[in-house]
Amino acid sequence: MVRTNERTISALEVIMEKYQVRSPDRNRLPSHWCGNTESFRDELIGQTNLRFLQEHLENLLQVIFTSITNDGVRAFFVRNLKTTLDNTDLILSYLKLKGWIEIGPYYLNTPAGVEDRITAAEACHLWDHVTFRYDNIRKTNLYLSITHDLDLKFIIRRGLAQLNQQVVILEQECQKYGISLPKRPPEVVISPIGNEYMCDDQMYRDILQGLQAAASLHADASKQCIYNDRIRGLFNRMLLNEVDYYNLFIKYGKQKGWLHATPMYRSH
Repeated sequence: MVRTNERTISALEVIMEKYQVRSPDRNRLPSHWCGNTESFRDELIGQTNLRFLQEHLENLLQVIFTSITNDGVRAFFVRNLKTTLDNTDLILSYLKLKGWIEIGPYYLNTPAGVEDRITAAEACHLWDHVTFRYDNIRKTNLYLSITHDLDLKFIIRRGLAQLNQQVVILEQECQKYGISLPKRPPEVVISPIGNEYMCDDQMYRDILQGLQAAASLHADASKQCIYNDRIRGLFNRMLLNEVDYYNLFIKYGKQKGWLHATPMYRSH
């Protein structure tokens, strides 16, 4: 992790120098000192590193959401996000192996015969993701019925297919662990009479905000689902898929001129 952080810092310094962004002051040089080594135990150090990585995940998402102008800078932070997820899984596995992390209460309604268990928090996130996907599917079908731009229709269909694939997986997980499911969205969506009241660029930006909300929801699940590695892996994959799709969606919006112009940083 130290070498990973050092490489990331070096890469960031290169980017900052390229765009003439002033960097913060560096830390003081370390000094050798003697003290009570029992005052700061390995267990606390490990837990602190885990919390740092979990919060860094949120920071990276915010940077990805706001890095609209420069695709190369955004791609750098997307790669850093993937590395952070891998490092989080690594240190979490170690803390669990050592017994240095507290596990929340288990979900008690799991049917007999299901070998693996989940916590109440993991059950909550599975249910939240199903309901969020149901609402997204309903809204996306509505947008698809009133969109004018053929390219946007194609992209919305692609996103809708991904939503339907993910919701099937989430439904299966809920059924496996005995989590009650909400009502599903209707199979048929009726297009409103007249489709001129909402422009394509506005629908594009609404979908963009929905992608940001979905990625944040996946990140929260990744942080809180610390017991069942398989369930956390499911949310991690959804997070990365969402970020990759968001990245492509940003590039498309820039080509169409549908993104709001942001203030430009100038070094002189």
